[in-house]
Amino acid sequence: MFISTADITSAGVGNLSEFVINIINWFIGFAAVLSVIMIIAAGFQYVVSFGDEKKISKATSTLLFAIVGMVLVFIAPLVIQFILANFLGK
Repeated sequence: MFISTADITSAGVGNLSEFVINIINWFIGFAAVLSVIMIIAAGFQYVVSFGDEKKISKATSTLLFAIVGMVLVFIAPLVIQFILANFLGK
């Protein structure tokens, strides 16, 4: 899921590239945890809605956005690897 430093270190920019990769990996992990928390929060909203259509609609949209966010989190490393491979020649 995370990006490896093997793609960039051969470019001769070891310390900066490792720092950037570590920051990106940290943000990916944080976003994954945040999306799981939002999925749990959406479930909680749905349970405590007690049949109110507005609350159910809000819980459904929260769940939808959390799932889309999680999909984006898992696709992000693939996009970064694609950019590294095709535009930076690694």
